[in-house]
Amino acid sequence: MIWGGVVCLILFVIILTGWESEWAGILDDQIFQILGENSFLPIFSFLGSEMILGGGAILLICFLAWKRNIIGAIAILIGVGGGNILNKALKEWVARERPAFPHGEDGFSFASGHAMVGIIFYLLLAYFLSIYTNKKRIAYSAALLLAFLSGISRVAEKAHYATDAAAGWLLGAAIFFLLASILNRRLPKKAA
Repeated sequence: MIWGGVVCLILFVIILTGWESEWAGILDDQIFQILGENSFLPIFSFLGSEMILGGGAILLICFLAWKRNIIGAIAILIGVGGGNILNKALKEWVARERPAFPHGEDGFSFASGHAMVGIIFYLLLAYFLSIYTNKKRIAYSAALLLAFLSGISRVAEKAHYATDAAAGWLLGAAIFFLLASILNRRLPKKAA
C-alpha cells in the first residue's frame, strides 16, 4: 500500500510543478472539449459537497465508535478533516485561478476539493465496508466510481481544470494509502 501512495504522490508533484506548462494546458483544453457543453456529469457534483462528505464522515465516525474502532474513527477525522484543511491551504498556496467560464465559484482552483476529499472519504468508507461486510471488490469499485464522478463533475461544470481534478485524486489517494497502511498495522485482522 505504501508504494501506491508513493506513486500517487510522485504523479501529484508532476502535476503540481507542471500545471502552468504547455502539456497541462493542452490536456485541460482537450478534456473541456470532450466533455462539451451538454454533459450530464454536473449532476454528480453533490457527491463531493461538504454536506455529503462531511455528513458521511460524521456518520462513519459514529459507526466506528459504536464498533469501538477508535483508531478507525480517528483515521476518518484525520483523512477527511485534515484532507479538507490541506486542500484549502494548497489552493491558497498555488493560487491558480479557476477556468474563465461562468460557474459561480469563488476561490482558487488547484487542487479540486471534490476530487481530493471525495477520494479520501469514499476509499476510507470502502476500507471499512470491506472489513465489516467482506465485499471488498464491490466496495472499492463503488468508491472509485463515486470519487471519479465527484471530481469529473467539477470539470464538466468548468469550475476546475482536468489537472485540478487529477491532482486532487492523486493527493487524496496518497493520503488514503498512508492511512490504510497505518490502519493495517494497528487494527486487529477482524477490526474489533
